[in-house]
Amino acid sequence: MKRVVFSITLIAAMVLGFSLSTARYARADDDDKEDKEKDRRNAKPDPIGAWFGIARPCPPPPGDTSPTHAALCTSVCGACPNLPGTLPPEVPMMPTLLADGTVLADDAGELAVYHTTAHGKWSVSENDGLPNRPGTQRFKASFLWLGQNFAGSNKLDNAVRPRFVTYFDPKDPDRMLGFIQPHFFSPVAPPFSTNGIVNVIPANPADTFSSDHIPLVDPLASLPPGCIIPPVGKCLGTYHFVIRRIKVE
Repeated sequence: MKRVVFSITLIAAMVLGFSLSTARYARADDDDKEDKEKDRRNAKPDPIGAWFGIARPCPPPPGDTSPTHAALCTSVCGACPNLPGTLPPEVPMMPTLLADGTVLADDAGELAVYHTTAHGKWSVSENDGLPNRPGTQRFKASFLWLGQNFAGSNKLDNAVRPRFVTYFDPKDPDRMLGFIQPHFFSPVAPPFSTNGIVNVIPANPADTFSSDHIPLVDPLASLPPGCIIPPVGKCLGTYHFVIRRIKVE
């Protein structure tokens, strides 16, 4: 009988201990969730996230009543020259800024003259000569996509690398003003190859690591300041935009 009582007591103690342990873990989990929620509420606003907006060529056309956009275009590119016939009147776009500094971008231009999703990097923009906007923090990105040189070419025969700049206002954290300057590169130099083979720099014994894997027209070369129109430069023009944060509902 004593053995039975002892066994029952031991089992009860084990069950009670397990229950208390489970309760402690549950409280700890609740505390952790509460701490994370406090951190989220106390976190400073930042530009990380997915965004949507419509970009239009600079300078704004007659009838655009926004002095804010007109002033931005003037500060960025003055009279804002562009390569005629290359900039559509509007480009809906969806850039995404990730916490690790990666940027992804899609736009409606992919529907007419196909190009891939853009991939690149973004960072804080400081001491680089780009225009300021009082009360805002400037961020910049450079990304790359492969695209068609013209509709119906059925091959990816060019690369475009934009300069993408946004101005973030912590008092208005779900909207950003900005500009974008697409730079055009043709790794398949004219006359275009019928099979899409990229023209590359010949292999160099002094750089055996690169061998013959670097395009003759390198889209990863440093972008020149501003927007220099061909034939001297590679910039097609300047767009201005407002993008809005895509939020959970």
